[in-house]
Amino acid sequence: MHSEAAGTGTVRLEPVLAILIIGILLDSPALASVLPHQNRAQPPLSPGASGLSSNSTGWGQLWEFASWAGDSANVTNREVILSYIAANPGVYLRELTEDLGLCMGVVQYHVWALTRDGKVEDCRSGRFRRFFRARTYQETERVVISLLKQGTTGRILVLLAKRQPLTHMKLAWILGISSQGLSWQMGRLRRYGIIEAPAFQGVASREYRLTDGALQAVSHALEDGPGARVRTNHRQPRGSAGGGSLTR
Repeated sequence: MHSEAAGTGTVRLEPVLAILIIGILLDSPALASVLPHQNRAQPPLSPGASGLSSNSTGWGQLWEFASWAGDSANVTNREVILSYIAANPGVYLRELTEDLGLCMGVVQYHVWALTRDGKVEDCRSGRFRRFFRARTYQETERVVISLLKQGTTGRILVLLAKRQPLTHMKLAWILGISSQGLSWQMGRLRRYGIIEAPAFQGVASREYRLTDGALQAVSHALEDGPGARVRTNHRQPRGSAGGGSLTR
């Protein structure tokens, strides 16, 4: 875990780890006397709440202090990650680690916590699990935004939104891909419920169009606003999300 604190209001975790190591070596409740000022900042937990027996007062206070310090250090990272996800819908873990300069373990931990707390929702898209601010996008919108970020698939959605219906042959020619390659793409989009095409038409003359819900979602994603980031694949400069400092 990264333990270096940046900015005010954060805590360096090295002293916490040092205290815990000393406690393990000495196994002495006397270490509790080192921590009274921290216990005043955070109301002490009852032994039952911390999972400790009543004769483990020293370790109980050590545990409380470590939890208090860790929570204080984590607040900034979690808020920055949440702000970044809200500003960049459909971002995936690797993008978060690269753009925010945090290690994968830290990002995974905070994203998991945000998902658990109902602040973030996810959408599986190909190899990636993409994340969105909770209660902001409908399921179709999350799927569309995720697909728009995928090269050929995203181009198909944009072309159909602007020029539908398009025949199989015409669409393959515009994209510069084989008929078989386009068939694979359209089969995938059909499974997502994004496109529709008459089953009775031959492959070459088959006309594709977006479903009403998908057309609305694509059009909205291409307008100014959050969807503009999808179109430009915009990423905020490192460390700028939410205007906060990062704890690394």
